[in-house]
Formats: sequence, C-alpha cells, structure tokens
Amino acid sequence: MGVEINIILIAELVLLLIIVVLAFIYILPIIFIRRFHTVTNILTGNVCIAAILCSSYWISYYIIVTFYPMIFITSPIFCLITPYLQTMFNCLIIYALTMITINRYFTVIYPQKRLFKRQTWSFISSAIQWVVIIILPLPNFAYLSQVNVRYKIVID
Repeated sequence: MGVEINIILIAELVLLLIIVVLAFIYILPIIFIRRFHTVTNILTGNVCIAAILCSSYWISYYIIVTFYPMIFITSPIFCLITPYLQTMFNCLIIYALTMITINRYFTVIYPQKRLFKRQTWSFISSAIQWVVIIILPLPNFAYLSQVNVRYKIVID
C-alpha cells in the first residue's frame, strides 16, 4: 500500500468516527429527555441510528480490508455477505431521509389527519423503512450466491 492510500484511509476512518460520535451526541438527548419525544425528533433519531450503523459498518470494513485482505479469497461467506451489507447500509440513510420527506409530505397535505402527527406513525414509518432495508438487497444476495456456486464449480 502506498503512503497516499494510507493517508486517505486514515482520513476516512477519522471522518467516520466523527460521524459516529456526533450522531451519538445528537441522539442521546432525544432518547433521554422526554420533551424531545416528538415525531420529528423520532425520525431524526432514526437518521442518527442509520448514520451510526452505516459508519460503524464502513469502519469495520476498512479495517478488515486493510489488515486482513485475504479474507475475501479464503472466506466465500464473507464474499457473499459483503455486497448485501454494503447495499443495505448505504441505502439505510437514504431511506431514513426519504421517510422524513414522506412524513413531512403527509403532514402538509393532510393537516387535519391526526395519524400523521402521532409518535406511532413515526415508529410505523421507521419500521417500514427497516423492513424495506432488509428485504430490498436480498435479490443481490441470491444472485451473488449463484455466481459463487458457479465459480466454485468451474475452479474445482
């Protein structure tokens, strides 16, 4: 590895750690102070959780790739799981922000509906987002498992 790549890797890890720390700092008052338990703050907390998980995944991924690069060759399970997790964690923040947008849209379009102003609606929309996040990359996982089986048959 060149010096430039190490500097870039260190910079990426530092930025990801800063994201994790700031997201934790932002989410702690939302969790522990009761007056912050509003619909908007619950959805913002969902974005913070998504940022923490996404950053934590990429920190662990960069560490594994840097210090254990042979794991992709020796572990077919790691090769199958990695693209699924990359798709899942990259889309996590995007879908969290999309959920906020959809929630705000329903609140503006239907101002008389009390459902869109309740905490239960924010939890339901967050749960829908998490279910979609887990289900949506599954075809990618299935495709990669077929490719891996074919690749293993050709090599053997």
